[in-house]
Amino acid sequence: MATLKDIKLRISSVKNTQQITKAMKMVAASKMKKAEDRIKAARPYTDKLTQVVTNLASGLEAGAHPLLTKRKGGKALIVLFTSDRGLCGGLNSNLCKSLNRFIKSVLEEVEHVELVTLGRKGRDYFRKTNEKMLQSFADRKENEYTEELGKLMSQLIAGYEEGEFNRLYLAYNHFRNVITQEVTFQQVLPVQPPKGGGPAVEAEFVLEPDKAAILNEILPQYVENQAFTALLDGFACEHASRMTSMDAATKNAGELIKSLRLQYNRARQAAITTELTEIISGAESL
Repeated sequence: MATLKDIKLRISSVKNTQQITKAMKMVAASKMKKAEDRIKAARPYTDKLTQVVTNLASGLEAGAHPLLTKRKGGKALIVLFTSDRGLCGGLNSNLCKSLNRFIKSVLEEVEHVELVTLGRKGRDYFRKTNEKMLQSFADRKENEYTEELGKLMSQLIAGYEEGEFNRLYLAYNHFRNVITQEVTFQQVLPVQPPKGGGPAVEAEFVLEPDKAAILNEILPQYVENQAFTALLDGFACEHASRMTSMDAATKNAGELIKSLRLQYNRARQAAITTELTEIISGAESL
């Protein structure tokens, strides 16, 4: 049975842990708010760009532009967005396990799949499964990931145009709200005219210099923006999940402290009762 000293040390240890989890919750809440603000700030541009692509691509044939061209078989690339750090519940493991199943479904239509990972958790997970990784980026600051992603997407767009692979997918957690994060797999190449991107504008526009030149500028921006949105979603999901996990840990620590205090008081009462019994027994023997 634990002694009073052991229980007291345990209470002190749990209190220290509770202070840490509470601080981590506050930090995660602050970071999540900033990430959510960035998503809201980027949304008007994303919505308008999506509408422009919808209007331009409507009525076009699949081969009207290299980024619209569909090719069968070959290789598919998947860009995976995970976090570098843990303590965010099952956010990363759920995404990676779902991606395993998604890869199997993609392999029914292509010959093989390669991964590009952003985040240490995704890299470490798929190293263990021996999935082929084209590139991996880990242990960087958020602004550094943004810069790396811009360079990466430019390379991948060029690679698709040159026929190095036939499909490009994004795998990430989509931020709905603080409680809800959805595992999402999105095909970005070949570009598919987005559904629900706003009603196509019926008015006729004069496109200068011509539609092909505009598509050359707009479609790469659209693909890069989809990846950037996925990155922002990943940041927000990480911080929201960590905030929720640390809040639960803080509450659990509080419940454990209550239980330990009750155990401590009972043990102390039992010790006092034992001492009184010994004193009375000693007095009676005299």
